[in-house]
Amino acid sequence: MASTSSETPKPAAEPPHPWGPHMRIGKVFLKGNDRTKPEVFENELQEAYGAERIGQLVRKLEEATEEFKALDIFESINIELDQATSRKHDETDVTITVKEKGWRSLHVGATTDGNDEAGESSLTLLNAIGEAEKITLSATYARSGSNTQRATFKKPRFLGLPLFLNAIATNELHNQEWLSSYNEKIRAGSISISDYEGVHDLSLNVGWRDLLPRRDSKIPTAYRASPSILAEAMPSTKTSVKYVFTDDNRNNMVYPTAGGLFKYTTEIAGLVGDVKFVKAEVEGQKHVAVGPVLFGFPILNFSLSYHVGTVKSYGSEQHRPARISDRFFLGGPMNVRGFNHKGIGPRASPLDGGVAQGDALGGDVSYNGTASVGFPVPLPLFAALGLRGQLFANAGNLTTWDRILDEKKWMKNLADDTRVSLGMGLVWGTRIGRLEANYSWILKAHDHVGTCTFRASLVRLRLTFAFALQDNIKPAQFGLGMTFC
Repeated sequence: MASTSSETPKPAAEPPHPWGPHMRIGKVFLKGNDRTKPEVFENELQEAYGAERIGQLVRKLEEATEEFKALDIFESINIELDQATSRKHDETDVTITVKEKGWRSLHVGATTDGNDEAGESSLTLLNAIGEAEKITLSATYARSGSNTQRATFKKPRFLGLPLFLNAIATNELHNQEWLSSYNEKIRAGSISISDYEGVHDLSLNVGWRDLLPRRDSKIPTAYRASPSILAEAMPSTKTSVKYVFTDDNRNNMVYPTAGGLFKYTTEIAGLVGDVKFVKAEVEGQKHVAVGPVLFGFPILNFSLSYHVGTVKSYGSEQHRPARISDRFFLGGPMNVRGFNHKGIGPRASPLDGGVAQGDALGGDVSYNGTASVGFPVPLPLFAALGLRGQLFANAGNLTTWDRILDEKKWMKNLADDTRVSLGMGLVWGTRIGRLEANYSWILKAHDHVGTCTFRASLVRLRLTFAFALQDNIKPAQFGLGMTFC
């Protein structure tokens, strides 16, 4: 008699998953967050909570660590995985240990814009209320009477999204008497939203401006300004929506030798108030490196840069140019080399009662471009320090719509109005900024255009030293400029 036995077949083993076994977050423990609220951590851990396997979980926690660092409120961040308190084999507990940065810092310093010296101070409160926010209160007071008081608020993760919320309120008085025979009062505020990468920025701006013409020093009831400035001497209220798109892949902000920059800005004013205009700006840079690297730089680097801007009034303002506060100004050692600051473009007659060279009035259409080539200096010591030589050509113009919209002469007007300069010099891209010493030949300029024989300029830290002499005959100028980024 034969007997048979049957065994139940075992199910096939599950093939290994490329992301590893199942694993998800059970509990999160926080250490060292004396001020930082738990919500700040929760916002950055949302994607990690959705991970289902150990590989995915580790990757999402690494990304969360980078987001924590980007908040710039911690000195150190450490994330550890441990056995889950629930004892479940597919869960893990996460312990986040942080060391918070100091929540307040004070800065006191001095600045100058080349014609005026000023003292400045700022108080920064970092993560003071525990939401990774940054609050800055600053004030600047100049010897001429110019002053600025500013309050800024910046908060990440707006509406739980990877967005910054920025709010700014300012009270300003700008002394423009040395260029345009007026002072300008500004009280303004803005709210903006920007992404973490700095590509998109959308803002709502509200401002009140008032232009005060320069008064006669001997007759207080009389003005020493051109009729063009007197016509602008009235309060105005501006509300606008502004959008900025930035694509920046340059290899260095101070002295780029590769990559490029494209930036587009558009602003529409007139939602509320008496100022109505549409303003657009496009600027770009392209840098190409050629040859082997020597002392950290290529043998040659070619650079092209340009800027184009237009502003046009509309509605009830369409028959008048934009207000002087919203116009473009051009000239200076860091845009069109060889020309004075605001030395290009429409200008009142020197006989109209303004400044000696005529009040700078600004323009509605602006364009300028620069082509340059950088090369190593022959001295090894200077080359090792990062000093480079450069040859450059500049061209630019600042004009009005009347000359652009002239159907018969617009091309001739553009050709006649464009200023051109050539030059050579030295460039030093330091850690704190960019230093240039250039010798320029002015190939084309108008009789009223201000050119400079010596200029030293520090920009972006609002620190500028300038010694300028106007000379409309000699085509050769020397310029020195340092740009702090």
